[in-house]
Amino acid sequence: MLVKNDALIIDDLHHKYNKQEYSKWILNEINLKIENGELLGLLGPSGCGKTTLLRLIAGFEYPCKGRISLNDMEISSRKRILSPEKRNIGMVFQDYALFPHLTVIENAMFGLKNKKDRSRVDYLLNVVGLDGFVGRYPHELSGGQKQRLAIVRALAPGTNFILLDEPFCSLDMHVKLKLRSELPNILRGCHASGLMVTHDPEEAMSICDKVAVMNEGKIHQIDTPINLLNNPKTIFVSSFILGNNILNIKKNGNSYFSSLGEINSSGSLNNTNIKSMSISPKFISIKRSKSGNAIVISKEFLGEFLIYKVSINNDILRVRTNINNLLKNGDKCSLSINKNSYYFLYPGAHKVYI
Repeated sequence: MLVKNDALIIDDLHHKYNKQEYSKWILNEINLKIENGELLGLLGPSGCGKTTLLRLIAGFEYPCKGRISLNDMEISSRKRILSPEKRNIGMVFQDYALFPHLTVIENAMFGLKNKKDRSRVDYLLNVVGLDGFVGRYPHELSGGQKQRLAIVRALAPGTNFILLDEPFCSLDMHVKLKLRSELPNILRGCHASGLMVTHDPEEAMSICDKVAVMNEGKIHQIDTPINLLNNPKTIFVSSFILGNNILNIKKNGNSYFSSLGEINSSGSLNNTNIKSMSISPKFISIKRSKSGNAIVISKEFLGEFLIYKVSINNDILRVRTNINNLLKNGDKCSLSINKNSYYFLYPGAHKVYI
């Protein structure tokens, strides 16, 4: 049986820019491992600490606490930091960061110590389809070609670990979809591992082996895309990854209620600490009703279906329905939970089937 070794290990990492004791941690108790050959997505909203973590891995910052190891060698701790150029880590940025005065081949070979051996560069340029453009300059390339070249330059010196900072956000949708589908194959072809920072759940879930979901400096869950969808451990993961509605739960006697009505807890609510439910917009039905207690406040057309934003009992919910279910802003309506659906109860991430 093949045993995978860990390429990157982050152990109890803490960081803040203001070193005063009372200031808030930018990163708080970060622990993660990336195996050799694995692409990990670091997913979270803007300002959650993703770029700070990238800077620590790259060696641009000293951690306040904890340590980072790469290929069984400690590269960062509070007492010791290996300089960025000695880490053998490739960096790919959203703005490409290519040298405008250098050709494709010169950009690709920039980090090579032995300029005479260009076999790996030739291989990579062929893999990404740039072997016919070696004499062009960056301004003569499309956005997708520039990003391919940035990936080649990061991997060319024999790098087996790369950091990708929102690598596809500057590309149009068609190019983005094509390039991100190619990335895992490029890394596998070079026996490389990587960490990709993104704020787009679809991007992370579509190509990464595992995804770390982060918010306010903490990692909420590290898991495979399938497990994140089927078992979101926290309300934030449920909301950010699945796009679920979050509703408060109130107890009345022995029954529990949300703004969608009485909750079937399947025994989960024997734990009186449960305070919230999370439900997908696709599991809520909506229909016009003069006696309904919900009001449509906005509408989005998303191709094969409509998303209505609805106000009900101080909650704002998103409801997905088919394009023939036409309602207007201000319409009264009634909401109900579909049969053969499910929701999650928190804390505890209890999955309840209807």
